[in-house]
Amino acid sequence: MKNILISGYYGFNNTGDEAMIETMATLLAKRDCSLTVLSSNPDKTKELYNVHAYDRYKLKEITKAIKKADLVISGGGTLFQDITSKKSIWYYLGIIKLAQLYRKKVVVAYQGMGPIDTKFYRRMTKGILNKKSVKFVGMRDNQAIEYAKKIGIKENKIVFSSDMIFMMKPPAKERIDKIINDNVLNLQDNEKLIGISVREWKDKDRTDKLAETCDLIVERYNARIVFFPFHKPKDAEISKIIMHKMKHEDKCTLMPNRYLPSEILGAMGRMNVNIGVRLHSLIFSSISNVPTIGISYDPKVDGFMDMLDSNAVCTYEEIDSKKIADEVGRMLQEGNCNYEEKIKEFKEAGEATLERIIAEIS
Repeated sequence: MKNILISGYYGFNNTGDEAMIETMATLLAKRDCSLTVLSSNPDKTKELYNVHAYDRYKLKEITKAIKKADLVISGGGTLFQDITSKKSIWYYLGIIKLAQLYRKKVVVAYQGMGPIDTKFYRRMTKGILNKKSVKFVGMRDNQAIEYAKKIGIKENKIVFSSDMIFMMKPPAKERIDKIINDNVLNLQDNEKLIGISVREWKDKDRTDKLAETCDLIVERYNARIVFFPFHKPKDAEISKIIMHKMKHEDKCTLMPNRYLPSEILGAMGRMNVNIGVRLHSLIFSSISNVPTIGISYDPKVDGFMDMLDSNAVCTYEEIDSKKIADEVGRMLQEGNCNYEEKIKEFKEAGEATLERIIAEIS
């Protein structure tokens, strides 16, 4: 059995990133391959996803994991950037460099890229990713592809790989029914379900505007608001603040953190409309073919909405409650959305990338 090691932002209770592990572990098991994860919480990662896991902070364990691997994947997420932290780009490139020192094949897959503001980091990224041992650089959207070209990654290395979680499947209908019934209590037939996923961003407090937005949606459309925290506990904390500031707090539900990513996918599929700041909440919503409204805090959100032939309704800097509520109304009235062909395209790109990964170790 071949062993694949993956390096990314794993073990931090981020639903979008954990979805990558759940999906990849399931798909690789069907290919007679095992998955090993560099995780901040290896014991929990092993328990949840039935994979091998090593501590991402211990060089001895990282080295052991790399030595055992037949191939190393760097992805998903947006790992090569220096906006959220100057340390992260060193870390993720360092893993690749260490794999190269041990003569391991490497692929970059299911990733975004940039911005990398520091010139030295751009040169370092270009130098490491252009090495022969890096078999391809799989970017998940057009903006990332163009950025990779801009910093000098060889064009013959760059492929469109979309996001691994486009291949994720929700659980059975009965399980989703139970999740909704356990959390959205006393739901009436005429009430609309509006999902929302929020996050903090830098030092900007937007809880007042988001509370105003949710109240407006409740009042206009006889709606229940379901908060989906994608990064726990931070997103749950800001969701609670918004709920407590609302006039209609009794019309809100905070989805607890005990569910697997696939179960959250299923629950989001029961919403009438989903509003998302988090990128992966938008991806989950579109996979479920639920009308999706994006609020942009980062170019990756704009990049994904562009891939859906849509635009973010507003930015996190300037949240427009009326505009968001109007868009919810439009989507409720129109009912259907047209994501199926796009999602099929993204899924096929993800599957093609997985085939390339398997081919590299066959």
